[in-house]
Amino acid sequence: MCGIYGFTQNGLKQPEAETLLQRMGQMLRHRGPDGEGAHLDDDIALGHRRLKIIDLESGDQPMHDWLGRYVISFNGEIYNFKELRQQFEQQGFRFRTRSDTEAILAAYHFMGKRCVESLQGMFAFALWDKAEKKLLLARDRLGKKPLYYFHQGARLVFASEMKAILSAPNVPREIDFEALNHYLTFGYIPAPLTIFKHIRKMQAAQYLTFFDGTVSFEDYWALPEPENGVLKSEEELVEELEVLLTSAVDLRLISEVPLGAFLSGGTDSSAIVAMMAKLNQQPVRTFTIDFSEEGFSEVDDARRVASHCGVEHNVLKVSTDAINILPKLVWYFDEPFGDASAIPTYYVSQLARKHVTVILSGDGGDELFAGYRSYMQKDQYSTIKRLPRRLRRKFLVPIAHALPIQARARNFLKYAAYATSDDGPQALGIYPYIKEDIVTRSIRRELSAFNATTPRQNILATLKSADKLARLQYVDAKLYLPEDILMKVDRMSMAHSLETRAPLLDYRLVEFAARLPVHFKMQNGVTKYLLKKLLLKYLPPETLVKKKQGFAVPINRWFQQQLNGYTAEVLLDQRCRQRGYFNLAVMQKVLQHHATGRRDYSEWIWLLLNLELWFQTFVDPATRKI
Repeated sequence: MCGIYGFTQNGLKQPEAETLLQRMGQMLRHRGPDGEGAHLDDDIALGHRRLKIIDLESGDQPMHDWLGRYVISFNGEIYNFKELRQQFEQQGFRFRTRSDTEAILAAYHFMGKRCVESLQGMFAFALWDKAEKKLLLARDRLGKKPLYYFHQGARLVFASEMKAILSAPNVPREIDFEALNHYLTFGYIPAPLTIFKHIRKMQAAQYLTFFDGTVSFEDYWALPEPENGVLKSEEELVEELEVLLTSAVDLRLISEVPLGAFLSGGTDSSAIVAMMAKLNQQPVRTFTIDFSEEGFSEVDDARRVASHCGVEHNVLKVSTDAINILPKLVWYFDEPFGDASAIPTYYVSQLARKHVTVILSGDGGDELFAGYRSYMQKDQYSTIKRLPRRLRRKFLVPIAHALPIQARARNFLKYAAYATSDDGPQALGIYPYIKEDIVTRSIRRELSAFNATTPRQNILATLKSADKLARLQYVDAKLYLPEDILMKVDRMSMAHSLETRAPLLDYRLVEFAARLPVHFKMQNGVTKYLLKKLLLKYLPPETLVKKKQGFAVPINRWFQQQLNGYTAEVLLDQRCRQRGYFNLAVMQKVLQHHATGRRDYSEWIWLLLNLELWFQTFVDPATRKI
């Protein structure tokens, strides 16, 4: 796991280019504390910050192929690099290292840009062809590793994180209101958008070619849809799942540095730990955190699994210091990010890094095998959704707007007015639905030009499957998984120079799960049906029937108690008022109602707090850090 960055020279003199490359690299030091490398010529500047995992002695980057034509800066891990090495050695490629990086160079040598189709792993890379003066940027199938770019004529600047791009000269910081609309609806910003209008985010399963000042894109993989015919028996599918899961975990145990696993005690992380315990001769190191607030700890569940699997378990008791940690989170995310579970992810990564350099996680299980509670509620209000949407909007919206924001009926009326037959309970965004009320009139006008549900609608329009569960899962795998879950895990783990691997997102396992008929995912009220069938032989039965908790954070209590004064200080500050984004009267009402327990606005307070701190960190001239 590393940080990559670079730019087309575009007339820069050598000293200027070297200085800029060093400055960009410094922004990404946390992603690669073990080394720094650079390649500069008249056309391109490539930089690399290295976190050493494989081939510790000879795997430095940027790396050239043996002929000297190609040079690459790569972030991630290629798990099938040994097979690729054997294949391309037989075809005449001369390897000079034992690294997975060189396997990409070999694949490109024989396959060109289609090399990405041969790679099994997580990756974002920049590969320069000196002969053709062409740059290839590519991102893995599921979007585990991030990659951003700024394009202006003959100039292209790219990096693993936006802060490195912002350290380059003359990169505009104009706010993208379409992106802001997404953030204020769902708490994250989907690719290709970023909060800055002129910086874009590479999409998952996509590569970008830059040649002669022109940028072109191509998708190279698509998530399959369910196959509704009877393919195999349940027993055969359980056996196939076991083979795939075992292989996915086994491949991700390849490492020349200490390795462990996150363990929450839920189904997914427990599945990974159980497989690791089966494959490892030495006890697996596992890590979890324990919140001091009652009802937010899964430590007993994690200990049960740890004892059952015979692992070396580590627990960190957390009493949050959110006032000090929040600015750090804002810095590492680069753009507003509204998922408060970033806090426990930050802390558990900090704990793990004291013991290991590589961690395995259970990310992806909910999206692939239908684990979210919202899937159980997919048919909620189905009767009212059968009524024409235009009719519902005409009669229900005026009533909803006439009610005060704290009225519970207001949210039901809004959902009933706008929801489509494809919409689950969370499809309209953050609850309660007060986006139009919380922003000022001028910002509302800016946001009104955009529909935050457009990416969702575009994805749904491509699907042939009529099954609602399948459609909800597909959208989550394309949007929520890469833009929220994987973004969070990458940024919070890399803040501590910790590489995170997700075996459940092995693309072979993803394709298997995506093709499963839905009754193998949810059956008789049991979520993750097939996965749990397999895990009966590996985990305690209590683990498989426990209520899903998720990486919950007690922000509701924090904003009522220890963070109450801090929140008001930030959101009602003169700087925030002058910015003109938030309606002060509504803001005061939201904070007051939450503090007194009248209504839970914790998600909104977290969202707005992060946005304001982001403005102070990256935009305001007097306080920004870059």
